[in-house]
Amino acid sequence: MYTYVYIYHIMKNKNALPLEILKILHDYPDEEHLISMAELSTLLEAQELPSTRLSIYRAIETLQKYNFHVQYKTHKYTSGYYLPPYLDEVEQFILLDYLKQLTALSKDDIQTLYTKLLAISNPLQSFVALKQTNILNHNIRPNIQKILQAIQHFHPISFYYFDYTISKQKKYRKNKKQYILMPYAITSYEGKYYCVLYSDKYHSFSNYRLDKMENINEIDEATQTVAFDLEQHLQTSMKMYAGKSETVTLQCDSQMANTVIDEFSSNMIIRHVDENSFMISIKTAVTPTFINWIMLFYDRVKVIEPTHLKDQLIQISKVILHTYQKEVYEPED
Repeated sequence: MYTYVYIYHIMKNKNALPLEILKILHDYPDEEHLISMAELSTLLEAQELPSTRLSIYRAIETLQKYNFHVQYKTHKYTSGYYLPPYLDEVEQFILLDYLKQLTALSKDDIQTLYTKLLAISNPLQSFVALKQTNILNHNIRPNIQKILQAIQHFHPISFYYFDYTISKQKKYRKNKKQYILMPYAITSYEGKYYCVLYSDKYHSFSNYRLDKMENINEIDEATQTVAFDLEQHLQTSMKMYAGKSETVTLQCDSQMANTVIDEFSSNMIIRHVDENSFMISIKTAVTPTFINWIMLFYDRVKVIEPTHLKDQLIQISKVILHTYQKEVYEPED
């Protein structure tokens, strides 16, 4: 009886060895964080598992057989094992970013998926969880990785920024002079990634399209950071055009309810509702894109406050009217 229990205990420990090693290696996900054979043996002994070199070698071979790519590396001063993460840093960022945008799921469902995704992620990497965009293009993937590293290290970055001409040629801003700014987050909108950068010169945050940033490099120097809240910043950035936040009051046609809720969601206060219309106050930046949004619904949205916004819209309307009044229409014969 006692012999059977002893043999069962040994076999159980032997079968558990690969899983326990896998659990340990999960905390050593890159070549900068290696675990030596001696350290691995000590940790296994603490779990009362077989810890001879031969048993560890065989357990690692078993893991490799089942596609866990355990690696052994030798550096100048150290050597040991590590387990490359199932998802690399950029892949994790994209999936977490996408998950945050799934409005069809409840908060509990999103949190459950979020927790499970983190469970298979690299425990040493940080994530900036924002809104999601679409697939990466224009060689954005390495740019995301560089910027994420700079954010983690609190380092500024240098880069060139360009636009496209009508002939699809690059035209660099500032006569191709380098930008040197401090990155605080990566976010996205309508299939495009943006980097939120802070300028010491202007003491303000701006959004830059990642696919228009070129030759991105992390600058290895200590930089004093400023307070930053991503959600608050996004409230002052309509369609990623940033500006000074202010309160805007709008009178909207009752049929605009879904459109307004989709656009401004929780970032609005309903002031008045009747059969034909409702009034809302929103905190936003009065940017060209915000003005364009109002003009898109010119006959269903009316600006109540601020006065300067109404004046801008009146001036734009005059320019449009003047443009088309210049056309001379000849009567048909």
